[in-house]
Amino acid sequence: MRLQTMSSTRGEGRSFLKWAGGKTRYADQIVAAAPQYSGTYWEPFMGSAAVFFELAPAKAVLSDANPELVHCFRVVARDPESVMCRLDEMPNNREYFESVRRQDVKALDDVDRAARVIYLNKTSFRGLWRVNRAGQFNVPYGAYDRPYYNRATLLAASKLLQGVEIREADFGDSLREASSGDWVFLDPPYIPEGGYSDFKRYTSGQFHESDHERLAEAMRESSKRGVFLTLTNSDTDATRAIFKDFTVRRMATRRDINLQSDKRSSWDLVFTNYDVPDDDTLRLF
Repeated sequence: MRLQTMSSTRGEGRSFLKWAGGKTRYADQIVAAAPQYSGTYWEPFMGSAAVFFELAPAKAVLSDANPELVHCFRVVARDPESVMCRLDEMPNNREYFESVRRQDVKALDDVDRAARVIYLNKTSFRGLWRVNRAGQFNVPYGAYDRPYYNRATLLAASKLLQGVEIREADFGDSLREASSGDWVFLDPPYIPEGGYSDFKRYTSGQFHESDHERLAEAMRESSKRGVFLTLTNSDTDATRAIFKDFTVRRMATRRDINLQSDKRSSWDLVFTNYDVPDDDTLRLF
């Protein structure tokens, strides 16, 4: 397969990654349902940061527990040209993929380490980022013939990330620090529905039901301080029970990660601590 480089000039306001469970397809709906906040925008489960790129806030804090993802965002923010040059040198074949997958990230320089994240994201099976308990990437090769990046998208992302604080942190830190008038958008690993939706190891640890309960408690505490909150999660009885203190709406979604096409259509729950206007354009029910 040929080297995977840019494809067009399209891509303002989009993420340069396609993250499992990411909100690229629904970012406009989530932004349309945003509160009238006056402070900082927070995204503690950064992933592809699709909502951040759609919103393009004046002040933001992005964070994630995945150190490789955080590092990639930081390097794209400060040196996108070097990242693209490195990606241009990386062939898309199984042998090279396996060598990249086995790399010790501690031995890589900043640009190589950032490029590795994008390369694996675009060449691994369904773009999954999954690691074992030792933190080693263990997703197989996807054999996709597609670009690693779109130049306009990457440069626009770098521009939007200027001045943004990008942290490796637990979600609890962000919720404790957020102030009255801030907006926090939360998109954690979902409570399992079954099958492929049960995937929840983006880091060497997992996200358990107890973590969702801890998240709900942290949300209640920050809500008392006047922080605006939006949470997306799976449509299950357990989800509704854990986050019962918040207003809930449903949003029609699609699970591309499911191998069975007839099971890809689904619903997400959207929890808020503020009123979302009844507007058919939001497609919230």
